[in-house]
Amino acid sequence: MRAYVPEHRRGPALTLLLVLVGALVSLAAPARAQQQTNPVDRKVENPVTDTPNVNPLSQDRPVVRPRPRTRPDGAQGAQPTDELEVRADKQTSTGEEGSRVTVAEGNVDTRIGIYRLQADKVTVYEAKTRVVAEGNVVFDQGEFQRITGSRAEWDYTRKTGFFENTTGFTNQTQDGTIMYFTADRVEKVSGDTIVIINGEVTACGDDEVPKWSFKTARATIKMADKVKLSKPRLLVKNVPVFWLPYASISIKQRDRASGFLTPTFSGSGEKGMRFSNAYYQTLGRSADITFRNDIYTKRGLGFGADLRTRANSRSFLNLGFYTVKDRVLGPKRDAAHPDQGGSSFYVDGVHYFPNGFLAAADINITSNLAFRQVFSDSIQLAISPEERSQVFVNKNSGAYSFNFIARTQVTSIPTIRVRTRSLPGISFEKRPGLISWLKDKVPAYFSYESSIEGVSRKETVEDLGTFLAEGNQNPIITPSIVQRLDFRPGVTLPLDVQGWGLTFTGHVRATYYSNSIDPLTRLVLSKDVTRGYGEFEFDLRPPALARNFQRDGSFWFRHVVEPYLTYRKIGGISNFDKLIRFDETEAVADTNEFEYGVTNRFFLRRSAESVGRRAGRTGRVRPEDAGPRTAGERTERERREEREAEAKEKEEQEKEEGRDPRVPKNTSVSGQLTALKASQSPLTRQPYEFLSVTVRQKYFFDPTFGGALVPGRRNQFYPINNFSGFTYGGVPRRFSPLNVEARLRTPTRADSELFTDVRTDIDTLGEGGGLRDLAVSFGLRRRLAVLRAIEAFQTFYYTRAITLAPSLRKFSNKAGNEPGTLQGSQWSPSVFVGDRNRGTFGGASFFFDFQNRPGKGSSSLISSTVTVGHAWDCCAVVAQYFTFNVGLRNENRVVFSFRLNGIGTFGTEQIGQRFR
Repeated sequence: MRAYVPEHRRGPALTLLLVLVGALVSLAAPARAQQQTNPVDRKVENPVTDTPNVNPLSQDRPVVRPRPRTRPDGAQGAQPTDELEVRADKQTSTGEEGSRVTVAEGNVDTRIGIYRLQADKVTVYEAKTRVVAEGNVVFDQGEFQRITGSRAEWDYTRKTGFFENTTGFTNQTQDGTIMYFTADRVEKVSGDTIVIINGEVTACGDDEVPKWSFKTARATIKMADKVKLSKPRLLVKNVPVFWLPYASISIKQRDRASGFLTPTFSGSGEKGMRFSNAYYQTLGRSADITFRNDIYTKRGLGFGADLRTRANSRSFLNLGFYTVKDRVLGPKRDAAHPDQGGSSFYVDGVHYFPNGFLAAADINITSNLAFRQVFSDSIQLAISPEERSQVFVNKNSGAYSFNFIARTQVTSIPTIRVRTRSLPGISFEKRPGLISWLKDKVPAYFSYESSIEGVSRKETVEDLGTFLAEGNQNPIITPSIVQRLDFRPGVTLPLDVQGWGLTFTGHVRATYYSNSIDPLTRLVLSKDVTRGYGEFEFDLRPPALARNFQRDGSFWFRHVVEPYLTYRKIGGISNFDKLIRFDETEAVADTNEFEYGVTNRFFLRRSAESVGRRAGRTGRVRPEDAGPRTAGERTERERREEREAEAKEKEEQEKEEGRDPRVPKNTSVSGQLTALKASQSPLTRQPYEFLSVTVRQKYFFDPTFGGALVPGRRNQFYPINNFSGFTYGGVPRRFSPLNVEARLRTPTRADSELFTDVRTDIDTLGEGGGLRDLAVSFGLRRRLAVLRAIEAFQTFYYTRAITLAPSLRKFSNKAGNEPGTLQGSQWSPSVFVGDRNRGTFGGASFFFDFQNRPGKGSSSLISSTVTVGHAWDCCAVVAQYFTFNVGLRNENRVVFSFRLNGIGTFGTEQIGQRFR
């Protein structure tokens, strides 16, 4: 028989050390035909066994904890008492009772409790409660541990002893990996602890020469706790790589355990080598903290900590900080080597209180933009001009809502840094509710929003001369708290007239500010100001038009056309230029406009239930752990039944997808899709919108918006900032650009996904001329037989610096273009091929800016990441190459990582990912 190992699949593997890369590339080369049986999986020539002969690293099975093995009748493993039971082909006993010596030979099977000892020959000494086993020894302690050897002595009362020339395995580690060992001698010093003498430990259980292993003179294994190695040497294909004074491997059933994390490293031309270490400390069952530090050999030292807590299943709080002391190492601080150190702090949490209150926090604070650009590993953090922090408390009671908010937003743009703050802010809201004294007459709904806040705005200018030369006026600096009181009640009246949807909405709003701004000098005044206006909106939704398209007599797709028309009137804002802009509350201007558009929707049918008719009809359900059923397991009768069921299902589907004869072809559908009877539209077939295309535009009766729009400069306010993601408010215009949005979605499955989004704005009347902007996103995920898996994503946007029509040229900016429009084009593609858990895999992601705005030099490549790796059954190696060319940072970085299953990962940048 073989030494039994619990069922286990080949786990993922990820990475270590630059010097290992060359050695690991050759790991997959040796042919299986040239390999001998792994000593860990050594055969034990004992035909009497109930242990199955299985591959312990089968890829066809999921990672599971060892399960109790099914034993034949009369051979159950655990015994109800601690009485020793011996079974063998031949037994002889000598001596008196209590001091008897029993010799058992031939297929000996000895059991006591959960312990089992098998051998060719076993001698039992009752007086010393000692067992001596010889020849093909197999010792099992339940499902937790197995030791094999040529000879063993074991005290079955104290559960101690030793084994010679041994192999074996210990129970699973946190990631499901089984640790195998070979040794000259194994001493069992207690019921749950063994000591390995001159041994080798690995997670590679199917190779003659393990891909990796630790050789040690002494190792201690405590079941369900840890493996402690004294002075281990890491070997790759029996080639020594490095030596450690001490190593510890956790094999606890629970995932959380205090200790030092695997060190990581990377290399950068700008910062030199980067070495990272961390210590993880549990704080009870619901909290932990990680302390981490970095050494940049050409820059300095970094230190940080991350705290995680959980109050209940829905509430959590994460917080941490990271700081870098720059210019401690490498070149000292001078004009060519500025000090770009700094610190960052974050809080991220949600808490649900028993009394119904909800609190949330999302805080990100960075000491300076240079620190974020130079020391963050995320390109999004490096290029983002915004940094937001807010704390939110909410309480809902029926239709009413109480909210408290404290928030800060910092926007860094060339020559200026703008900080806006709302601290504190309290709001009361009532969601739309039916007006009781009108409910028998008209379905009118009343709602309101009210708030009281302390707000502020501060603009910090680095170069005032450049700031003024660009046409700006004095930077705005308000008092620490500007009082803002706001009240906005409204009434909504929805009607349905013969399938036409009509919605009337009216609001009035009054807002008080304790400070105002001088329109000429842009200086903040202590004079208060009150803004009041009214808003009316009428929304018209005609009946939708729908048509079913068929192919070969069966349903193909459904096309639905949904037009709409909205009229909006806002009036009463005569002091727009006196308001200090804190947020979107102030960015509202008078308007008198129509918005009109049409949406085309295309529907398919897809299955909406995981249990099909066939399974429900036959009632045959396989056990969850039975695994996939092969064709050979089905009987001829079952195959015939399946064919009949498939034919019947197809017939029913064709009947369902055919047109109902009672509904005329090309019928106008009022408000919704044609509804078939429940018996004709089973739950397993549901409509799925796979494509939608919306075209819309606005017409403005007042192109200056009551004087709020200043020709010749960029203007952003409601209602022109909610129509498109790109600006078009540089000049007065009657017609907005034509906005087009298209979205494609295929039904998402476990092995397939595809989506595409397209947005564009087009000038139709010559103000800007043609295409103004374009944004496209795309995503693809497929599982393939050859490549195993492919994932591809990309985002792209393009904007033009608009040249205005001759009649509007007087409003052009200094560059001769429409204010607010810039020539820009960015593309961010990424692709990944392969399976990270098996075989060769790799991918690449890039970020291009073809206008070179955030980057330097002539290259359009702002950042890139290229990944190449290979995963074996018990380890993996990954190499990554990063480039950064943005703002203050022009850097290339190389990261190698090597993962040992059950041990950890060396070389990856996995610690403290919040900032990085």
